[in-house]
Amino acid sequence: MTDLSDDQKQILQPTTGYNDEPLLPLEEACESLLNMVPRLQAHVRMAKENFKHPVDGLTQDESAAIHLYTMQWDSGNEEVDESLYAHLNRTLKEVDRLKLRPWFRYFKLLFTALSKIPPISRQIVC
Repeated sequence: MTDLSDDQKQILQPTTGYNDEPLLPLEEACESLLNMVPRLQAHVRMAKENFKHPVDGLTQDESAAIHLYTMQWDSGNEEVDESLYAHLNRTLKEVDRLKLRPWFRYFKLLFTALSKIPPISRQIVC
């Protein structure tokens, strides 16, 4: 299943350059997104509060960056999802890859965190 309309089914250029960004605390990694994602600062604080002492081998900022991406927040508008992941996913579908530039510092932190999570092998029975 996909949520792409026919006009969006195109090959987009890969996103490059975020790996050159410095690894920053979550608050700093999200600074360039504050004007794009409503109530982001409050959700960054909440995510960090939930991971004061992570037990997963990640730093607090790394755990909070993953948590922040998964958080759903009420926008007061059922038509538009204002969560960080919704904004990011809409931006990822843009042909203009320069629109991803403000996300690079967050990408660096998020992908650093994800790369530290060890893979697991499980058999799934349907």
